Amino acid sequence: MLSLLWPAGPPASSALGHVSDQALGDLELDRLAERLAQDRPDRRQAVRVALAQPPRDAATVRWRAEVSLDLLEHPARCDALQAALGALRRMGTHRPQAFAAETPRAARVGARVVELESYLESLTLLAAALEQPSGSRALDGLRQQVRAELERAEVVALREELPRWRRTLDEIRSVTVGINVSPELEPEGAAVLGFSSTPVGAGEMALERLVGSEQGRRGLVHLGRREPVDWQGQGPLATELKALLEAVATPVERALHSFRVVQAQGLAHLENELVLLLGAARLARRWRSLGLPVTVAQVGSPWRAEDAYHPLLAEQLPPSQVVRNGVCFGPEGAVWILTGPNRGGKTTYLRLVGLLQVLGQCGLPVPAASLTLEPCDQLLTHFPVPEAALPGQGRLDEEAGRIAEIFAHCTPASLVLLNEVLSGTSAPEGVALAADILRGFRVLGARVVYATHLHELATRVAEINASVRGPGAVASLTVQSTHIPGDPGVVRRPTYRVVPGPPDPASFFASHIARQHGISLPQLLEGLKARGVLPDGEAPG
Repeated sequence: MLSLLWPAGPPASSALGHVSDQALGDLELDRLAERLAQDRPDRRQAVRVALAQPPRDAATVRWRAEVSLDLLEHPARCDALQAALGALRRMGTHRPQAFAAETPRAARVGARVVELESYLESLTLLAAALEQPSGSRALDGLRQQVRAELERAEVVALREELPRWRRTLDEIRSVTVGINVSPELEPEGAAVLGFSSTPVGAGEMALERLVGSEQGRRGLVHLGRREPVDWQGQGPLATELKALLEAVATPVERALHSFRVVQAQGLAHLENELVLLLGAARLARRWRSLGLPVTVAQVGSPWRAEDAYHPLLAEQLPPSQVVRNGVCFGPEGAVWILTGPNRGGKTTYLRLVGLLQVLGQCGLPVPAASLTLEPCDQLLTHFPVPEAALPGQGRLDEEAGRIAEIFAHCTPASLVLLNEVLSGTSAPEGVALAADILRGFRVLGARVVYATHLHELATRVAEINASVRGPGAVASLTVQSTHIPGDPGVVRRPTYRVVPGPPDPASFFASHIARQHGISLPQLLEGLKARGVLPDGEAPG
């Protein structure tokens, strides 16, 4: 059956992009995977793999984007496909091939019947969901294939036969067992006495009248909660039970043989695909409901996003406080140095760039008014790690090692996001080392955003560009700031708007943060005096 993600079937790994586990964590894409998995922990890993392996060819990105756009614009279709997803899940949990070799034949027969029932239900629900033409080649192609399958002679016959098989299997929903006991009330033997189409517990039985029930009715002995029974033993009772069940299942098994050409697993791949696509459409509609723009990516050059926002942050803010930013990689700026104040949103901006690349390249809705991207072969990140994670080496050792690893794998088609790299050395040394790293990226031609507090680095872009050649320039981004009303100094607060341009010294508001936490010199001295640690008149001049 046609894939909604891969127009020509799953490709070789060489045709996939790669987002490392480190990058998934740094960019908080694991959190996004949880949301996309629709609160299904058992599907989270499949979603995570899909995000970590985006397609690199433009045709596949467009194929997926058509599906995403159609689902985004047609909520009713999403609801209908969600119902089909439930049937696909049931089908996936009853695959006879997944049973252990020692599983009794009757259990395999029952599983095959449930699998075929779920298969027909899935086809029927998919046909209903896809009844109307869409704007997606994938959805329209799947509609045609589902209709053809439902009209196939074997499937038509199967729809007629399955209810009869189900009635046969439902004749034995419980088994009555007789147990002999000795004068000392010890079990001496047991035998199967009969079977019923009513499960145990469905109604009041003689045994419950004798020993009580779970509903609180007291008898001679309380009847405990019934647990699944393992009938794979070799005793007489187990043997008799298996013979009884197989006697019921054997006619169904013979009938099933005629339908071995009906392969339910032809739909199996749609389960994980729909989890991803429906989860993304549901999230995107949530963003739209907040008054925020949503689109799908176009493949092209230059790489450019307009009015982009971080969705996980936007969901926590009033719509009026959500800041939208632009992103661009091109000849005038392919290696960006991002500077700005503390708590100015530099890390959020890095994560936004990575999220746009991954969601857009996966063909999923993106939180932006528009996005044109070039697929990347790798998304590489370097974010700070806790000191406890660096046994036996200093921070500069760890940073240098990770940068070397990035250069060992990076290509001109890679996206690299660096956060506060080279903070483990002095500022002059850090600027010199960072300048060489940026020169290397410029020569290579990779797309890079480097967030840093080394503001001097951003003032040296002309020097860096003049020293080496490359397809794109090193350029400066800065976080805009505005005056803080009532602040006694000239300190400004960040607006979280990221724009091209040199760093603005007036936006460095570490002193404002210091005053917020009470660690400016006057505040420290006042606190010491209040504690009686610093006597009056002993403050330094």
